Amino acid sequence: MQRFAPALRLMEKLSPATTANQSHHRRKMENITRRLLLLFSLSLTILPGMRAEASPFKVTGETADSAGVPEIYATVRVYAAADSLKPVSFGVTDDLGRFSQQLPKAGSYRLTVTSVGKQPVDLPFEVSASSPVKDFGHITVLENKNELGEVEVVAQRPLVTREIDRIGYDVKADPESQTNTLQEMLRKVPLVTVEADGTIKVKGSTSFKIYKNGRPNNSFTKNAKDIFAAIPASSIKKIEVITDPGAREDAEGVGAILNIVTDSESSLRGVTGNASLYIDNNNLEPLPNIYLTSQIDKVTFSVYGGESNSNHKETRQRNEQRDMYFETGNRLYSYGQSESVNRSGWGGIEASWEPDTLNLLTLEAQGWLWNRSDYSGSGHTALYAPDGTELYSYSRRNLDPTANYFDFDGSANYQRSTRRKGETITLSYRLSTTRQHSEALTEYDDKVNCGFPYSAIGNDTRQTFFEHTGQADWSRPFGNIHKLDVGAKAIFRRNHSTNLQEYRDVTSYETEFTHRTTVAAIYSDYRVALGKWNMRAGLRYEYSYLSARFLRQGNGDHPDFSARLNDLAPSAGVSYNLTDAITLKASYNRNIRRPGISYLDPARSVTPTTVSYGNPDLESEIYDNISAEFGMYTNKFNISFYLGGTFVNNALCEKKWVEDDISYSTYGNIGKNRSMTSWLYMQWAAGPKTSLMCNFSVGYNYFRNPDMSRGGWWWNPYLRVVQQLPWKLECAASGYYWPGSISSPYTEFKLLEATGIGYTLSLTRRFLKEDRLTVTLSASNFAGPTHQDYRLTTTTPASLSEYTGFGSDTRRSVSLRVAFRFGSLNASVKKTAASITNDDLQGRKKE
Repeated sequence: MQRFAPALRLMEKLSPATTANQSHHRRKMENITRRLLLLFSLSLTILPGMRAEASPFKVTGETADSAGVPEIYATVRVYAAADSLKPVSFGVTDDLGRFSQQLPKAGSYRLTVTSVGKQPVDLPFEVSASSPVKDFGHITVLENKNELGEVEVVAQRPLVTREIDRIGYDVKADPESQTNTLQEMLRKVPLVTVEADGTIKVKGSTSFKIYKNGRPNNSFTKNAKDIFAAIPASSIKKIEVITDPGAREDAEGVGAILNIVTDSESSLRGVTGNASLYIDNNNLEPLPNIYLTSQIDKVTFSVYGGESNSNHKETRQRNEQRDMYFETGNRLYSYGQSESVNRSGWGGIEASWEPDTLNLLTLEAQGWLWNRSDYSGSGHTALYAPDGTELYSYSRRNLDPTANYFDFDGSANYQRSTRRKGETITLSYRLSTTRQHSEALTEYDDKVNCGFPYSAIGNDTRQTFFEHTGQADWSRPFGNIHKLDVGAKAIFRRNHSTNLQEYRDVTSYETEFTHRTTVAAIYSDYRVALGKWNMRAGLRYEYSYLSARFLRQGNGDHPDFSARLNDLAPSAGVSYNLTDAITLKASYNRNIRRPGISYLDPARSVTPTTVSYGNPDLESEIYDNISAEFGMYTNKFNISFYLGGTFVNNALCEKKWVEDDISYSTYGNIGKNRSMTSWLYMQWAAGPKTSLMCNFSVGYNYFRNPDMSRGGWWWNPYLRVVQQLPWKLECAASGYYWPGSISSPYTEFKLLEATGIGYTLSLTRRFLKEDRLTVTLSASNFAGPTHQDYRLTTTTPASLSEYTGFGSDTRRSVSLRVAFRFGSLNASVKKTAASITNDDLQGRKKE
């Protein structure tokens, strides 16, 4: 470990530990670092032996144009001499124009090299046992000077593409898309990581939106690791990471978008799909997923669905809470435990109809259902004077007979293409609805000197959300370098909430609250490409009218109100290509977030120690974001460095205070937030069958409101190694660490000891003809830690609270996933060029 001493000293300097506990913190950090480095070292130790079993036959060379400039990202294919359709080897040249392609066996072959604007190269060659390597040396790729009038020349596409606001991965150009699932292809996309359990991260974070064909997909966002393991990659055209959402994406409130673009080519008839089952040692009930696609004449449609659940073992947890009230010096201590059974299901259907080449109609609907049953909880609470005397105490028993959630989204889009290439007019409509219902009962026993007269509190809460959206978009290119997108949008939202609170033997309250929002928006987005420079500028204007009515007041007095808001959301970006592989980029945008019903609902939730309620007078939050990025993407090595900052001057945050040793909380636009985030992404193809990936994120958060201010650093390293083995086996090892972060002016979330460490080893094997059957065996945290404990520290001017949660022992797991791909249809549902996206709302979705 001596050679890692400088790294350990550096990590110690970055640590927020104080001088008093610096030695303890250093020992803890050394232990964490040793575990991660041990995992990495073991992976590297076994790789050379694995690579030794690779085929000895290969073809190599280097490409350059007539001036001697390396031809980077040229597409290299190797065909058997008698086959001109299916390549036996496929790849692209690196940043020096070099290539090295593995061959399956001795024999006669043809090498082809294609590049945009260059004449194709076609060279025959042979390899044998006595001469296993064919080295072409220097290959000159000549300019294609033949000009064809109205003939469209289709060139081979590079795998990685870059635009001013996004990075794309061309799934259709990757031969492995014919046998892999979408989940497996995501591991190849820059800035995206997929852990062994299917958890997806973009730029090192799980805070991102998932779109399908340019519009948000709730089923994907909530259940990506299940659905993506079922979708065949052959139905996907490309995967985009939109790093800087602008005016045309309407992506308020999110820092990145993962856009899954389905294949727009449709042909043949039949059915294709993928079915899978997942099981692990913590939950022996198999979880099914299915995805089907078919075509009838000019109509193409897909259906998909699946389910997931968690049992008592997975949801079991314990907690302790200690509160100190500064004014009286009294201390509150409580502990509890709970467990439940949760089940969710998802499904959807989408269809497209293209009567001719200029008209396209698409329909889509998806839903997600969640239900909690068999919930049970219990605990004990006591208040002590400064001298230790017990002032009061009671025991509690929690029962939740009903807790369910359902959301549905349906949309229709009509696209009209004009005779001008690239010009489209799109009309869209979308319906979204959410329904929530929960019943809860808390009974209080063994009461000693308690000041509250009731023996139980019952809550029956129902919330509904409806949203109708209409939108029109027009997109038109001008010349070869300009593009203009303009659009208009109208949103009609209705939130309705009822809450019945019963205090046994005392009284009951009922609150009924209706909140309506009408939004009218227009936007314009202009883009221009000038040689190595790419620039964009966009502006979005939104007018909002909000009104609230209180049909039943409950236990408060809330007058009806209305408000009008005007918001401007500008965005701009510029990028410069130093070379074809290296890009510099800077951007600015403004995001808007509106409060959802859970923040607006004024119904009071009361317990013996707390009172909380919403605030119907909340306004939209305004986020200003700036960022700079460096990216280099080559055939064997990708690196990207990002640095960004976010500024919020009217942040929606909790307001906390204490009265008579009872904690009160509500919401207000009273915060100021500042955050800095940086991440370093590296991916290296260490060999023809070996790849390593590292994603390291670090940042600083600062929060302030009129009562408190708090700031702190956070960091999150992630490492993954993948090795291809003989007999169609793939071995992968990954590890990460997450210590926690500050999330508000009051609160700091911190994982205890080393429970933030996670690591996984997995082995994948493909069977049957065309690799139709895939089996993956994974083991996570097999040497510990087996659970995740955390502490939530909340500090206000009047109190200090420490909540400690002890997670269930389920992080040590062994899982098995079996997936079968069937059918051979080459058809997928078409998409319109534009559609509706609403991501400006907080508090609608169940987290």
